[in-house]
Amino acid sequence: MNVTSKKLLAAAFLVWLGFLSQANAQILNDSTKAIYGSATTMVLYEADIFKGNLTPTRIDTSLTNLQNFRYWYYDTTRQQDLGNIGTASQPLFWRMPTVLGNRLGRNAFDPYAVNPATMEYYDTKSPYTFLKYYQGALGEQIFRAKHTRNILPNWNVGIGYERVGSERQFGSLGSGIDGLVSHYGIQAFTHYYSKNERYRLMANYNLSSHEQIELGGIRPDEEDEIDSLFSYKSEAVWLQKAATNEKRNNFHATQWYKLLGPGLQLYHTLDVNSHNNDYSDQELPDGTEAATGTRAVLKFYPRARLDTAQTYDDSYFTQMENTFGVMGSSRLFVYRAYAKRRDGSYEVTAEGVERGTDPEGGALVTSYLEREKRTIADNFIGGEAQFRLKNDIYVTTDAEIQIGGGDYRLNAQARFKYLTFRQTRTSYSPTLLQRVFVSNHFKWTNDFENTQATQTAAGIDAGFKNHYLNGFVQFTNLVNHVYYQDSLNGAWAEPAQVDGSLNLLQAGLRYKFNVKSFVLDNTVYYNKVNGGDYIRMPEWYVNSKAYVQGPLFKGAINVQTGLEMNWHSEYYADGYMPVTQQFHLQNRFLVSRYPTLDLFLNTDIKTINIFLKLSNINTVVRSWEQGYFTTPYYVANPFSFIFGLQWNFYD
Repeated sequence: MNVTSKKLLAAAFLVWLGFLSQANAQILNDSTKAIYGSATTMVLYEADIFKGNLTPTRIDTSLTNLQNFRYWYYDTTRQQDLGNIGTASQPLFWRMPTVLGNRLGRNAFDPYAVNPATMEYYDTKSPYTFLKYYQGALGEQIFRAKHTRNILPNWNVGIGYERVGSERQFGSLGSGIDGLVSHYGIQAFTHYYSKNERYRLMANYNLSSHEQIELGGIRPDEEDEIDSLFSYKSEAVWLQKAATNEKRNNFHATQWYKLLGPGLQLYHTLDVNSHNNDYSDQELPDGTEAATGTRAVLKFYPRARLDTAQTYDDSYFTQMENTFGVMGSSRLFVYRAYAKRRDGSYEVTAEGVERGTDPEGGALVTSYLEREKRTIADNFIGGEAQFRLKNDIYVTTDAEIQIGGGDYRLNAQARFKYLTFRQTRTSYSPTLLQRVFVSNHFKWTNDFENTQATQTAAGIDAGFKNHYLNGFVQFTNLVNHVYYQDSLNGAWAEPAQVDGSLNLLQAGLRYKFNVKSFVLDNTVYYNKVNGGDYIRMPEWYVNSKAYVQGPLFKGAINVQTGLEMNWHSEYYADGYMPVTQQFHLQNRFLVSRYPTLDLFLNTDIKTINIFLKLSNINTVVRSWEQGYFTTPYYVANPFSFIFGLQWNFYD
């Protein structure tokens, strides 16, 4: 880094973080060298074991993407949400399901829930604790804490706790009572292997509770234009007393036993989980006239089937899955074969009350409970094999087939140096929710055909000196695609199946380069759907970051500071139906193109990573831009200052 770059970086740092100068001085005077740190705290994943890789890697302490909200969650893919932290979301770009057979189909809160199969396991030389705390000026808040330690050199245990919260930015009820999202989670995990390494166990338990106050979006007056709906706190909303509550419990454990060394191993994976959801609205929106007391037609909802005053719907999903397999690895070859059994149940209920008077003039109340239930009994066989000459030269094939059902997946992938080619063919069932559902507002029983997807993909991943290039292009043919209909076509966001095929072209390209301390990182996505307008994605999406980075104060700290921009072309983004937690087609609200700009500073001070972020500075720099929508009638947060830190303790 040259002298000019150092001066620019130091100036930016002092502007952002001048109040920490005393702490910096203390760091400069601290000559004590820590015995334990990130180099002695290692992490390992279950997927590594299946690939024959028993070598753990160091924990990630980098500053890159520290300020990016996507990396605050468990799913870092780009999502369409309801404009705030922790709200219901769906992937912004279509992606192929990876679970075959019976699957629930309620995924709106997946980014905030731990995936048991991808959980981190540790090997620590000393007790390791990390704290993450992010706080925004608009009430956005995330807190995570995890503690883990080795009981023995070959046995590690740990626990974790998390909280996520946010406040409504439109339809305010008043100070102190504007809570929108409340999430908490608890994790426990362990990794053990015998001293001779013939037996190994990885297991975790996760519990989470997620509550979202349902607003239904902004309720515009008849004369309102879309551009006039940015009064935020004072905007009216459709729903006044509605909420979704979701609870998940997951236990996941995999055991391995070496019969003849790494070349022949037996393994067993057990998954036990429950996913319960309830939706309630204690005050259904209607057109009641205060002067006459007459009740007009319901608003927002399509109808009231069981109760015209309130809604109480419940969904219960339980599942136990056992996988028994054999696997092995060598320097050139990795293989795995397995049989899988899945048992469970799916139940949906809706409560209702009919109110009237008896012949003597007294109150008469009749209660209703409507229920639908399905059992799950799936059997699969599958396997995977990989022949590899080097880490960047290999051929992989994998397959899974449902016994007695129509679901299957066949996949083949080859990589040579920086090029990758993949061919996938799959047939997957509609979700349980798409097949069976009862509610105060909906009822359906569908006998949909399986969806068939054929996908051809190619990718590039190459780096040379200060340049890095990553890209992909994939073509997908979808037959019998299942979607949720437009809410105003008479079906009111109910599922339907495309009679025919769709063709999806999706591509992405990322180019990153740096000149000394300056970094420019650009990513562009392109999406095109032919054959019918049943999948909605922005045709173009751009993410661009420009920042300077490097050490300051003789290497005592590292700094990244710069600007991040996100932009997408206009499109008819899916609407959201809170009763089912599903995004559905809509053809009235055009989500316009809008670049969001975030100014950020990331830095580390010994074992503390800190970021400061000015989010959506458009409304400050360009005062005529009042805001933007992420989902029809759901505005994104306006300008906000967000602070965050990640603190690692190694003793």
